[in-house]
Amino acid sequence: MTDSDAFLKAWEPDNTIPYPRRHWMEEFAAPAATYPAVDFLPLDMSAVFTAYLEGAQFDLYSLINLEMGPDGTLALAVIGAVPEERDDMLFCLDTDNGQVLLLGVGDGTLELVNSTFKAFAEFLYHFALFIDADTGGLGRAKRAKALRATMNAIDPAALEDRESWWNVALIQLGSKR
Repeated sequence: MTDSDAFLKAWEPDNTIPYPRRHWMEEFAAPAATYPAVDFLPLDMSAVFTAYLEGAQFDLYSLINLEMGPDGTLALAVIGAVPEERDDMLFCLDTDNGQVLLLGVGDGTLELVNSTFKAFAEFLYHFALFIDADTGGLGRAKRAKALRATMNAIDPAALEDRESWWNVALIQLGSKR
């Protein structure tokens, strides 16, 4: 498990924002083990994550109750967005089970991003390490393959679907020269 200092170093202290970990753990049904050990997230991470939602349709950490028909209501907490699509593609915590889902606001689609919020933070951590160590195209595909193996060891369900959020991000990393 990655410790607080390692997260801060990878994400840089000026590039973090607190989230209401303690409050959420008391209020939401998601098990405590599904939360990261830290109470902060990165503000911005290249093309994969941003917490900058100013001016977007939903605010950071706002709650969304998504009607699921006969299955009831899915309660989600917004934890960030896809940087290029921050009005439409939101990373959300499923407050019942601790999964991180990608919500397509416009069409109401849901996609599993990570099995737990904790795994999501670990993926962002390892992605940040990859970006920080990047020196260009030579060797990038090999390093992307190693990153995939690390991520798969953390949360294999996040990489099961070939078109999942993380698979697409990893394919793009490996193909950039």
